[in-house]
Amino acid sequence: MEKYNYSKAVSILKKAAFADKTRNQAIPLLAECYRLQRDIFNTKAWYAQAVALPEANPMTFFYYAKALQATGDNAKAREMFLKYYSLFPSDERGKNFASHCDSVLGPWKKLKPAFEVKTVNNINTRQSDFGPALYSGELIFASDNNNSLGEINQYGWTGRGYLNIKKSRPSAPGEFWGEMDAPTDFNPKFNQVFHDGPAAFSKEGNAIYFTRSYFIDARRDGKYKTGLLKIFYSTRSGGEWGEVEPFFLNSPDYSVGHPALSADGKTLYFASDMPGGLGGTDIWMCYREGNAWGQAVNLGPVVNTKENEMFPTMRDDGTLYFSSEGHPGYGALDIFKTKNINGNWTRPLNLHPPLNSSFDDFAMAFVPGENNGFFSSNRPGGVGNDDIYAFREIIPVELPLAEKEIDLLKPSPSFIMGVVKDKVTGKPIENATVFAFNPNTGKVLVLKTGPDGVYKAPVERPSEFTVKAMKPTFISDCLPFPVTDIKPGTTTDAPRDLLLDKLELNRIFRIDNIYYDFDKYNIRADAAPELDKLVRIMQENPINVELGSHTDCRGSFAYNDKLSQNRAESAVRYIINAGIQSGRITAKGYGEHKLNNRCADGVNCSDDEHQANRRTEFKIIEYSTPQQQSGQFNPDLFKNGEELDARLMPGGFFSPCK
Repeated sequence: MEKYNYSKAVSILKKAAFADKTRNQAIPLLAECYRLQRDIFNTKAWYAQAVALPEANPMTFFYYAKALQATGDNAKAREMFLKYYSLFPSDERGKNFASHCDSVLGPWKKLKPAFEVKTVNNINTRQSDFGPALYSGELIFASDNNNSLGEINQYGWTGRGYLNIKKSRPSAPGEFWGEMDAPTDFNPKFNQVFHDGPAAFSKEGNAIYFTRSYFIDARRDGKYKTGLLKIFYSTRSGGEWGEVEPFFLNSPDYSVGHPALSADGKTLYFASDMPGGLGGTDIWMCYREGNAWGQAVNLGPVVNTKENEMFPTMRDDGTLYFSSEGHPGYGALDIFKTKNINGNWTRPLNLHPPLNSSFDDFAMAFVPGENNGFFSSNRPGGVGNDDIYAFREIIPVELPLAEKEIDLLKPSPSFIMGVVKDKVTGKPIENATVFAFNPNTGKVLVLKTGPDGVYKAPVERPSEFTVKAMKPTFISDCLPFPVTDIKPGTTTDAPRDLLLDKLELNRIFRIDNIYYDFDKYNIRADAAPELDKLVRIMQENPINVELGSHTDCRGSFAYNDKLSQNRAESAVRYIINAGIQSGRITAKGYGEHKLNNRCADGVNCSDDEHQANRRTEFKIIEYSTPQQQSGQFNPDLFKNGEELDARLMPGGFFSPCK
């Protein structure tokens, strides 16, 4: 591992992990090897064992959470991120990544796909193929499937070969959405013994910039140093490529790689972990000044995070595409887009499935002048490790506006509007608090209703809004709805009112769909979502309740009294296990004493009629003000017009909504 030879380390650690004397030491190291190899399923499997060890450190939970997220298990990942945050509260990544899981589990499920994706035949191998670029009517990419050069060396980090730059033409000239010809080596001038690729080209095709790394098996400052990424370039004249030259920022102390050129050739974007970044690898840029490049400029905190940002590519219209592990996403690397408008980068926009997945998705490149292109992913179902996929944009993806551009729209704003009403009386509710979540910005706007119960929120771009209304002594209501057609000066009405149900002492509320099988008291799977609603009500309101269970008439009164008590206690246990204090809820079995239809003893009734009597209800038996109960969420503490980061809201705040 110290020599970065993770493939060999894995073979040794596997043996040690099954030996009693070395098991506890080997398991975390084996998990780490797989993580650094980006072998997601093995990473998940071994970190699952590592977190169960008696001396598991906080980072073990963080990396286990990342692996869970990368395999699509966002519910479990959220739990582990919060566990990490509880162990290491000074690192807000635990809280932030837990909120990313909430987005995937909630609002993002309703988004319409903006891209069509398909596999690319003849290109991908059982090895790693990635980093597409378009040049002179050909697809250029990097691959470690290099039998043609007779390479026998293995890259110890991955256990595979070294990368070379390949090329392929579409079988029908210019039809990159169709079939591709089998790949060949791009040019021997750019393929050496160790890693070469991916590459980027100037729009005119007279310059190539590509990533190259050498394997260095040497010690410096007491540590082994592996091959750092470096950028090399060459210019073409008279049909021939010139000498390969090193980029001036190359360093023995940090990596510089993944080059991308702007359409005018005057800006070079790249990824680097050089000093001055925000964490991990960042996206940087250089401006051309005459015949030389100026100093590196970090794109700043709008684009870069504490995690890794890499694989920048540029579209001809100036849109920057890159991959990130830090922005809200589905797990591992996701592809984002942003644009510099009047000196400000727009908030990076996640391109969502099917382009993004919970696995690594990166290196997106458009065919010049077209709405289709290629990207890379290690998602399941491919041919090898990393594979190249084709995409086609089917719905234009609007970027969030830059700050200066938003200012231009302020004279003629657009709004979304709705009404908060009492569910029983239908009357408007004054001074209700409405939380309006906009996933485009990641912000929650706080609104207060007036005497007419109306809330009104400004909106600049189409989005899948979620609004939630709350007021002390009422059950909250939540509604997701899309805002698709935005015109300056117009108002979009919510599809329905937000209806709040009054909480009153001794009032009985029916819990819908809590049914029990005949003669049983276990909680059925279809009952869990309804009990979760009661959990949410008790989390948001300082009430103590009696949970009552009722049976049908079949069986003796004594038997049904006992059965209903067992059913009530079973439901109460579920609610306590969800985090509600045991002193706030009591179980009461009513047996067949309070039937709600004609089906008493001796009456012939259908199974459905009997099941209607097997019901669960809750009654409020005590109520106190929010200030009298420590930790209670109080919507009255928020001010009208206040804007909140969605990550600061309680977990699952906007779910379930319908």
